[in-house]
Amino acid sequence: MERNLWADIETNQDYLNFRVLAGLVSQMILDANGRPLSIGISGGWGVGKSSMVKIVKQDIKERMAVSITTGGAEKNDFLFVDFNAWFYQGHDDAKAALMEEIARALTEKAEAETTTLEKGRNLLKRIDAFRVLRLVSEVGLTAASGIPVGGLLRTGKGLWEMFTDGDVSADDLQAAEEAVSKHRKDVAGLIKPRKAETPPQMIKEIRKQFEELLEELKVTLVVFVDDLDRCLPPTVIGTLEAMRLFLFMDRTAFVIAADDKMIKESVRVQFSSARPDDDIVTSYFDKLIQIPLRVPPLGTNEVKAYLMMLFAENSNLDTQVLERLREKVNEQLASSWKGNAITAAFVQGLIPNCSAELKAELELADRLARQMVASPKVGGNPRLIKRFLNTLSIRRSLAKVQHIAVDDAMFAKLLLFERFAPIAAFNSLTELISTAIDGKSEILAKLEETVRANKSVDDDLWPAGWKDASKDVEDWLKLSPSLSGVDLRGALHVGRESAPIITTEHKLSKQAAEVLSNLLTLKIGATKELKTSISAVPGAERAVIMDNLLERANSEKEWGLPSILFGLEALADADSVQAERLVTFLGDRPGSALKPSLIARVEAKPWAAKLMEILEQRKDLGGTRFEGCQESSRITHGYIEDQQRPRQERATCPQLA
Repeated sequence: MERNLWADIETNQDYLNFRVLAGLVSQMILDANGRPLSIGISGGWGVGKSSMVKIVKQDIKERMAVSITTGGAEKNDFLFVDFNAWFYQGHDDAKAALMEEIARALTEKAEAETTTLEKGRNLLKRIDAFRVLRLVSEVGLTAASGIPVGGLLRTGKGLWEMFTDGDVSADDLQAAEEAVSKHRKDVAGLIKPRKAETPPQMIKEIRKQFEELLEELKVTLVVFVDDLDRCLPPTVIGTLEAMRLFLFMDRTAFVIAADDKMIKESVRVQFSSARPDDDIVTSYFDKLIQIPLRVPPLGTNEVKAYLMMLFAENSNLDTQVLERLREKVNEQLASSWKGNAITAAFVQGLIPNCSAELKAELELADRLARQMVASPKVGGNPRLIKRFLNTLSIRRSLAKVQHIAVDDAMFAKLLLFERFAPIAAFNSLTELISTAIDGKSEILAKLEETVRANKSVDDDLWPAGWKDASKDVEDWLKLSPSLSGVDLRGALHVGRESAPIITTEHKLSKQAAEVLSNLLTLKIGATKELKTSISAVPGAERAVIMDNLLERANSEKEWGLPSILFGLEALADADSVQAERLVTFLGDRPGSALKPSLIARVEAKPWAAKLMEILEQRKDLGGTRFEGCQESSRITHGYIEDQQRPRQERATCPQLA
């Protein structure tokens, strides 16, 4: 079944039991009974503030519909105005824009009443005049030209740019005069009747006319202000000041959805010259917001519910089945304090004939939820969860097109690591998978086995960048499915937009890649054919081959006869430059890791003498000369299978025992 992407927009579909808080807000507005009210709905970016606002609005309408049906209220008791300050940023004065939106809504409401309608139109004119006066004072051209610049923003196309380009010419003034002449009637209707009024007088008249309109219409104005925390400080302050004109006016209620931290920071920036302290900033905000509320953070139970409802929504369930599912899930969330959890089994039981595909997705949601909450890069944020699912859906589609068979849960697990892990850690994961034989990383398998056995991971086993996020990584490794023995190249390939995957094949020619593959799997000494193939590889590619061999060798804990040694010595035998790199690598192994069988294996090599010198100079090995170990090394070489030989070696060469 093909899946659609989830839209990153506000919704009135309540998948998180937000209706409890929304109902509280609605009831407060109803209980105010026309008394002024301001409510702040706060929360970080993407937590669902906009959705909460929509649910509040819907809840009020539903409550009023019930009240009207039972004869408890008159129709149209409430007038709703939605104002998104972000839309006006950079295009209009936020203060005047908010006033105009409110006045226009009141005017449209009053269309059936001639007297009230005229008052609404007059109010709009006053607001236009207020906008004109504000802009004229800012530009400072009234004295020079006598032309109301602000009022021509909509009538004289391009005049604003002419007057604000830093060079006011005679041609600019002439163009303005012509525009005024052409629209003289409109300008006169807006400006001349009010030209003697000062801004305070205009504001007083605006408030008076608003109050009269609200009283005559018998409505409570409910203004929802959203996305204020996306705006620049001047727009934030302008909107807040416009709200202040209406706050504490009878028959008004404001619901402001914004991150209070962002708003307070805007206040601080706007008044930076006065250097406001925290108390002043907080007081400014508190004077505007009577009742502060926060969107509650999501826990594991809520994230499970959200993920499962999103999957259910996208599975073409019957509308009635989906609505019943939503209600039951919210009921379960409401009683979660009793220990009632959201599980895949619980949700599956609510869906008649639940498909196998949806069951798998619900199981996936069950497994992912805890990591979605714990991950600092997701933190249970609904918007980030949607983005995660959209990315997952895209990668599944890419895999299908390219015929890459990867379990959905494996896609999700790798994507989750990509989301929460540091960049260095994710790059290490990429390298582990890319350089592993058939994409099956032995290091990942060892880490997973250790963590799932509840054992502590040795510091030197952690790949680069993993130890810094070890707790999160351990939780991730415990997640199903298991990474052990799984070819992860396909899953990594479809996610390569996140980090370029430089595989062995990208670095090496086909011939060199075959040599590397043979060296990685070598269990005995190199054959004549392999030696010939190594010699035929260019020196630059032999260096890349050694990079990959040493990367694998770095995970070895003991250096007696690890299987990787056979490939390393075969390459060193064919290339003196790579031999020096191997000597440096072996000479740097911890003393506890070195075993006599290593010396037995390599002592006859041309490059072994240099290794012996390095080891003899090691203070942690006691400065021992290794000639005395050669005889026992030969014995060890001849009897590797003999378990009694190490005791003889320890007697001859105790420093290496």
